[in-house]
Amino acid sequence: MSVLPWRLVEVAAEPAGSPPGWAHRGAEALDRAACLERDGHEDLATLAVEFASQLAHQEDELRTLLVAVDDDDSVVGRASIDIPTTSNLHAAWVSVVVHPAHRRRGLGAALLERAEKVAADAGRGTLQAELDFAEQPGSPPLVPPTGSGAAPADAPGVRFALAHGYALAQVDRRSLLPVPVAAAHLDRLEAQALPHADGYRLHRWDTTIPDAWLDAFALLETRMSTDAPVGALDYREDPWDAARVQRMMVQHAEQGREYVITAAEREATGELAAMTMLMWQPDQTFAFQWDTIVLAPHRGHRLGMLVKVANLRALAELRPDVERVHTWNAEENDHMLAINVALGFRPAGGAAGWQKVV
Repeated sequence: MSVLPWRLVEVAAEPAGSPPGWAHRGAEALDRAACLERDGHEDLATLAVEFASQLAHQEDELRTLLVAVDDDDSVVGRASIDIPTTSNLHAAWVSVVVHPAHRRRGLGAALLERAEKVAADAGRGTLQAELDFAEQPGSPPLVPPTGSGAAPADAPGVRFALAHGYALAQVDRRSLLPVPVAAAHLDRLEAQALPHADGYRLHRWDTTIPDAWLDAFALLETRMSTDAPVGALDYREDPWDAARVQRMMVQHAEQGREYVITAAEREATGELAAMTMLMWQPDQTFAFQWDTIVLAPHRGHRLGMLVKVANLRALAELRPDVERVHTWNAEENDHMLAINVALGFRPAGGAAGWQKVV
């Protein structure tokens, strides 16, 4: 009987605020190697402190982290499993990463098998995953049921997902924006949008959301789960409340993340109509544009453009050393993509959403 050159270890959750351990640091190093091989940079790697904090907080999801360790005690693969406990009780999210030097040896399959067992033991029959990919000119396109966008069929992650019974459900465009954006360009975009936004007022929140706005912000996050395109993924409403928003802020603080949010209020009603968020680590020179949403009754007022313009100005003020911003959008989300393109975002790869029903 052959002896496998690695062993699988389930990483224990430590109390919130505990420093990252060897497994978290190893998982970060693994992610960095995988990102560097795929993208030519390490911007998208999950940090050790983020792995540790995610495991410490199980209030809204049951999280499991498995690492594959070789004979030298190096982490050469990992599987992450997120099992929602407040919504989407039919589903689990899985993620598998294998070091480029250790692929095609059965490690990815072993990690996925263990991850799927964790999901099955929790009674989840719908498995979902998202895999980033780099642009691969010449690769045959794999088109999702939406008909929007395509994943490169020759990409390693795409081949792996298909080989294990996952179906392509959606494609996101990954975009990159060099910053700072020229002030004159932002001024022009704002001037074009303002005549459509009479009766709205912008708010800016730096690394905290005021208590008075927690409920309204929670509603926006809930609507992210119902209004944003999900393609063929069986993803259902994910309700948020003020307590969950507070937990989110606690986790961001533990992970060292800083952020700025610009939100739009309908002055006549006091309703929060739109928001967008930029987030970064203080020692990194890149940022991420995260959730952006405009509630359906308030669309057509150019609020998406206005909050993004204001947030990019805030980023330039708070972090003038940041050089680039990453973001993701569903390829079928034409309106939000058009805003990003107008701001100066350009395609930089993508992400494939996968689903398997067992």
